Amino acid sequence: MVRATVALLAVLVASVGMAEQAVNPPPRPLHRVGDHWTPYDPPTEFPPGTNVYIIQPGDTLWDLAAKSLGNPYLWPQIWEQNQYIRDAHWIYPGDPLVIGVKAAEAPTPPPAGEGAGAAEAAAPTGEAGGGGTEAGGTPGGEAAALELVPLGSEDDIYCFGYLAPADAQPKLTVTSAEQMQYQASYFAGDIVYLSKGSAEGVAAGQEYFLVAPGRVVRHPATKAVLGRIMRYVGHVRVLCAQEHSATAEIMSSCDEARVGNWLEPFEALPIPMVALSAPTTRCDLPNDKPKGYIVYSKDDVVSFGGDHVVLIDLGAADNLAPGTVCTLYRDNPVAGAPRIVLGEAGVLTVGEHWASAKIMSSSLPLVVGDRVEVK
Repeated sequence: MVRATVALLAVLVASVGMAEQAVNPPPRPLHRVGDHWTPYDPPTEFPPGTNVYIIQPGDTLWDLAAKSLGNPYLWPQIWEQNQYIRDAHWIYPGDPLVIGVKAAEAPTPPPAGEGAGAAEAAAPTGEAGGGGTEAGGTPGGEAAALELVPLGSEDDIYCFGYLAPADAQPKLTVTSAEQMQYQASYFAGDIVYLSKGSAEGVAAGQEYFLVAPGRVVRHPATKAVLGRIMRYVGHVRVLCAQEHSATAEIMSSCDEARVGNWLEPFEALPIPMVALSAPTTRCDLPNDKPKGYIVYSKDDVVSFGGDHVVLIDLGAADNLAPGTVCTLYRDNPVAGAPRIVLGEAGVLTVGEHWASAKIMSSSLPLVVGDRVEVK
């Protein structure tokens, strides 16, 4: 009887995706949906063209991202498309997952002998011919669809930061640490104590970004205060909450955490996919889309180039979104002369009036104050 019970428990544990990675308690209560048990309320209808995958025993979002998106670090993109899943560590066999869209079927080639005229008649018309997932295809009449690639890595997003109001105040902070008598900085696996507890809404299982407030950022051209740079140094999960304090474990770190660090609610930040298109050239004229400035570079590096992460002064108010590509350029010091095209950057995360961006290419060293134009 004992062996049977142990075997049954082993089967149940193996059937829950990502259980081996989970620290949060599993969502409750379970209820039956169709032929399986789940704590969620999965959707039953999907828009036409949606690619729906049924979770199998042993699946994890990490593995599914590796198989379907070609990069396991893109698992937050799958989670973002399936918001009925309350905890990404717990996915259940039988539940549906939306993973991108179905690939379009290739058109049937014309019968041999009908000539090029028939093939041309079947080609898409408009400003740009050729394939692609959107009407119009690729610029310049290219026949091939734009290639989608992940823009950067988790470190580019989770180990950079964001712009907060200059007078922002913390709502939750690190007040102490288990090893405070022996060390002044803390990393993954260390235990820290928080300034609020159950009476203020802090509960076991909650996750937070660890944030270190930095310097005030001023606009390179106008010198106006834009905000305060807030650096991500890691993230924590609450193990238990007392009435006015809480105990948490640092789950990951990209810099030293210290007493006094701020905490902000953790949210998955997917790595954007960006469409690779022909880069802006020296001979391309400026367009009429929003223009701004590079206002901050990671770690206050003075001169930087490809793969560096920066903040720009354009954001959601300017219709930017993760994956937006921008041209980088410099005003020519000679009045009336053409601008100096420097490279391109892709937007990683977006605020109302700011965005973080990764430099995809650069022909010359860049500095804070160089210009940005939405492509």
